[in-house]
Amino acid sequence: MPFHPLRHLGPVADLMTEAFGGELGPWARQTLRRMQRIARWGALGFLIWGMDLDQESPGFVWVEDGQVVGNVSFRRAATAGGWMIGNVAVHPGWRGRSIGRALVEAALEEIAARGGVWVGLEVRADNAAARRLYEHLGFEPVGESLELDRPGGLLWPGAGPPPLPVQRARAAESHALYLLARDSLTRTHQEVLEIRPSAYRAGWEARLSAWLEGRSENWWVLRDEGGLTGALRLTSYYPERWHEVEVLVRPPRMDDLGGPLVATALAFLARRPAWETVTTLPGARMRLETFFTDAGFRPLRRLLQMRRVLGTPVQIYHEGTKTRREMNN
Repeated sequence: MPFHPLRHLGPVADLMTEAFGGELGPWARQTLRRMQRIARWGALGFLIWGMDLDQESPGFVWVEDGQVVGNVSFRRAATAGGWMIGNVAVHPGWRGRSIGRALVEAALEEIAARGGVWVGLEVRADNAAARRLYEHLGFEPVGESLELDRPGGLLWPGAGPPPLPVQRARAAESHALYLLARDSLTRTHQEVLEIRPSAYRAGWEARLSAWLEGRSENWWVLRDEGGLTGALRLTSYYPERWHEVEVLVRPPRMDDLGGPLVATALAFLARRPAWETVTTLPGARMRLETFFTDAGFRPLRRLLQMRRVLGTPVQIYHEGTKTRREMNN
C-alpha cells in the first residue's frame, strides 16, 4: 500500500533500524532518530518539525497482520528526469518471499507513470542477492564508492602542522570545487551520486548558512597556475557530535597529493573534538582508502551505484495476482 507519513513513519523507521542495523552511518542514524521523534508526537510532531502531512511522500509499504515488514521509498533526483530509490527494507524474518522485488516493481511502475526517464539506487557491493534482483530488473552498475568510519574517542595520530600549504577557499572558487568533485566520474555515475553545485559552495556566506543549519563547514584548497589541484572540506555537526571529511584531488595527482591531502585533513581534525568521523570515497578516490585506514578509519560499506533507463525492455517476474493483492493490503 502507499506510504502514509502519519501512519507509517514510525514503523518504517523501526523497520530500517532492524533491517540495516550496524551498517548505518551517523547521518542515517540521525535521520532515523528524527523520524522516530516526529512519529512519537503524531500530527503535532509534523507541525513542530516543519513537515507537511499533505505533502507528496512517494513510497510503498508491505503490511502483514498489521505490521510493516517491507518498505521502498523514492524521490526525484537532482538531474531532470531522474528518480532515486532511497531504500528497500524488508524485515529479516520476512526475507526470501519476494517482498523486496514486489516493492521495487511497484516503485518502477509508479516512477514511470510520473514521467521518470531513469532510476538510480545504491546497494552494498557484497549483497549478492540484492544485486541479482536489481540486475534482473534492468539496473546496470555505473560506479562504486566506499564509506569509512572512525569511532569517536580515538586520539588523532601525529597531530601537528598541516603538511600542505592549503588556503581557505574563496566564494569565486565554488564552481571549480564542483568540477573537481566530478573529475574522473562518468556522467551516469555523477547523476546517481547526485553531485550538484549547491553542495560545493565556499566563502563566508556558505559558512554562515551552514552555521545557521547547525554545523561548522570549512573548505581549504591547494592551488597552482592551472587552478585547483586539490581541496578538502571538514564539517562538524552540532549537537549530534560527529565530523565528516571530504578530500578532492585531480586524478593525475592522486599518487603524489592524495596522502598529503588526507594528512592535512587529519591535522585540522586533530584540533577538533574526538568525535566519530566519516568520509566517502567515490570512483578513483577509493585509492585514498589506505591513507584513511592508517589513521584509524574502518570500512563501513562498499556501495555499488546502479541505474536503469525506463522504457527499455526488461523481463519482469510476477507471482500472478497474489503479488498484486498483497501490495494492496
